[in-house]
Amino acid sequence: MWSSLFAWAAATGNLALRHLSLRQDADAATTSTEPVLLIGGGPSGTIAAATFDGTTFDIIANNTLPGTSPSWLLYKDPNLVYAVDENSNSTRLFQFDATTNAFDLLHEEQGSQGVVYLSFNLDATRMVGAAYGAGQVDVWDVSAGAGGLTLLKQIASDDPLGPNAARQEAPHPHQALLDPSGRFFVVNDLGTDTLLVLDTRDDAFAVVNRVRVPDAGCGPRHAAFFPATGADVPTNYLVVCELLSLVEVFALNITDDGDGGNLTFQHLQSISTFDPLQPPANASTATAAEIVVSADNQHAYVSNRNTGNATDSVAHFGLTGAIGATSGDALVLTFVETISSGGLQPRMVSLSTTDGSEALLFAANQDGAAGLLAIARDSTSGNLTADAASAPSVPLSVFGPAGNGPQYVQQVPIVLTS
Repeated sequence: MWSSLFAWAAATGNLALRHLSLRQDADAATTSTEPVLLIGGGPSGTIAAATFDGTTFDIIANNTLPGTSPSWLLYKDPNLVYAVDENSNSTRLFQFDATTNAFDLLHEEQGSQGVVYLSFNLDATRMVGAAYGAGQVDVWDVSAGAGGLTLLKQIASDDPLGPNAARQEAPHPHQALLDPSGRFFVVNDLGTDTLLVLDTRDDAFAVVNRVRVPDAGCGPRHAAFFPATGADVPTNYLVVCELLSLVEVFALNITDDGDGGNLTFQHLQSISTFDPLQPPANASTATAAEIVVSADNQHAYVSNRNTGNATDSVAHFGLTGAIGATSGDALVLTFVETISSGGLQPRMVSLSTTDGSEALLFAANQDGAAGLLAIARDSTSGNLTADAASAPSVPLSVFGPAGNGPQYVQQVPIVLTS
């Protein structure tokens, strides 16, 4: 049934699969802000929305633009969704229509080729895009909201390339992440083994630091600042290296001498994204992808792809020694467990936002049995449910044929009409 619905949606373009069957007011519809999963990516060019009641996913909306690849989405109140397109130089702005449960395309602008990540500055008036394909970083003015987006600046990532000739043949910025102070973006460049630091002071977005990761050929991909919550200044940076399946841990220091500021890095630790006692079936093809840190600052989760195992995995790490520390020197990652992602190629994982406990970890698989999976998480131990087969899921076939599964999943507060 789900496959036929998605086929119908793809054929008719921007279409809601159905209206929510909630209590209807006799005189007029009512609106409420609800946690909704944004789902994006895949060769099908799909941007979808789904609700999750704890046991069942309900896909309520779907937008399909054939030939596009919206592998990263960024939500902004009220109901705005920015989408990359890995297949072109377009960045698109959609608005979720609460009355029809449809994503309406508002604007499409041209920037760098192959953007794979978007993030806002502190007041969400600027949006920074990491262009893996072009080897550049785009800076957009998004202060107009639904009124559109304007390209302000493009920054070349031009450091020396890493030693992996197949994957590091060119600069490949993969993420631009804003630090908790709101001043600096760190750009992880997979192709150059470099972390670029951009200073947003006076809207300059100037490159003020270039940090070479210590493991040559590791390919820095996605990262997380620490603490994840509860501090205005970060003490640490945890970056996942895709090509060597490592997490590199750095201590951070923000400086400002009056003439200019900087974010400096001190390397502390390199740790495998796999269980040291159970390496992947094929270590030569394994590639790590996403990292998220829990709001209590005690746990980190990393997705592992292309492992050669029957399914790929999510690794759980404990974060110790840093709570209450005066600097980032004390932070240590310790491997805890690995569980199945329920499918293959989990490009993204994210924690639920419905309550403070982050009781679920959502996994988006590009291939394999489950396209989307909700894994239960113990809020005290941080441990994940070990049996992916029993976890609530959406079959990959719902999203399309093999290899067409989602690449992005994130729970956001969307306004719905009932």
